[in-house]
Amino acid sequence: MRLSWFIASRIGGKGERRLSSLGNVIAVLSVAVSIMVIIIAISVSRGFRSQMLDKMAAFAGDVNVSVMLPSGGSDYINADEYSLPPLNAKDEILSLPYVKNVVGVSYRPGMIKTEEDIQGVMLKGVDSLIAEDGCYVSEKLGDILGFKIGDKATFYFVGQSVKVRRLKILGFFSSSLENLDKFYVICSKKLVNGLNGWEEDRASAYQIMFTDHSDKDYVSRKVQIGHLVYTSMEGENYPRISGSYDDMGNLVDWLRLLDMNVLIILILMIAVSAFNMISCVLIILFENISSIGVLKAIGMKNSGIKKVFLAKSARIVLIGLLIGNVLAIAFCLLQQHFKFIRLNPENYFISYVPIDISWWSIVAADVLCFVAIMAILLIPCHFISRIQPSKTIRVR
Repeated sequence: MRLSWFIASRIGGKGERRLSSLGNVIAVLSVAVSIMVIIIAISVSRGFRSQMLDKMAAFAGDVNVSVMLPSGGSDYINADEYSLPPLNAKDEILSLPYVKNVVGVSYRPGMIKTEEDIQGVMLKGVDSLIAEDGCYVSEKLGDILGFKIGDKATFYFVGQSVKVRRLKILGFFSSSLENLDKFYVICSKKLVNGLNGWEEDRASAYQIMFTDHSDKDYVSRKVQIGHLVYTSMEGENYPRISGSYDDMGNLVDWLRLLDMNVLIILILMIAVSAFNMISCVLIILFENISSIGVLKAIGMKNSGIKKVFLAKSARIVLIGLLIGNVLAIAFCLLQQHFKFIRLNPENYFISYVPIDISWWSIVAADVLCFVAIMAILLIPCHFISRIQPSKTIRVR
């Protein structure tokens, strides 16, 4: 193989070694642009996945242990049978290495009424330092109703009787998830439990947060948590075990579509760079037909000559990969730090293009591109076996 690399480095003379040949330059740029697009696409896809899963988990938990609600009506919220008691398996769940926290939350549907508008909302009560007479609304809901921090909002809750509460707007939040931002109001769990007629230690659901949001391990983790919950219960109504992947299926489908786009980009970029490399190899072969004839005349086999031109091609591909990697990583780091490419959060759920650099993914993309391109280049190299020394060697 050393002989092949030595001969490959001499093909075309010094000008060729400096990649001054137009065909070689085009081939290098093609490989560089292709791997650059692939790395950026992978990093953006991972960034969107990471951001979306973080948002979904932060608002709804990775896994939810929730009450089985009846199909209709609102009076159910005043009955203890439609709330969950303290989670017996909480300590066991917290001992799992991938579990970060277990939080009890309570829900209550209601309406906000202003002088000009009425908006249906869902109060989400959390265990925190939120004052019982205060709440947080989303920026979107605040814009719709014209709220400012410190304003008083009037809430109406319909059940067996109409309950009214005046809550102070303590601040605003934004999940960039429109379906959540338009309807949810964050407040004290004690307030919601009081509205529902529940004891303070009961909840509508328990949100289980993971230390990471791996979709690969999601099902097995969900099954394990469900087993711990069900085996810890005695004679109680079994709750529903669900999670962000179940409750926000539209976002999960969007992420899967994004992954499919990355796969298509990967295939197209490899095909484009391979096509340009084939053109480059054919040019090199045609320019060096007489050299091939000489190598055959001195006894080198076809397989050995193929290795020479594959070695030459490998040099070009490796240079292209190096340039593409440097440019792609530089772009990703700049975008990650400065966030100079902005997005409309109403369409993309986030205000900038997110980047999540995975060094293992970059290495895998490099290896895949190199192997795929070199495998495709075996096709033009078969031309070598058809060259006859008697017709190609030039005598000067």
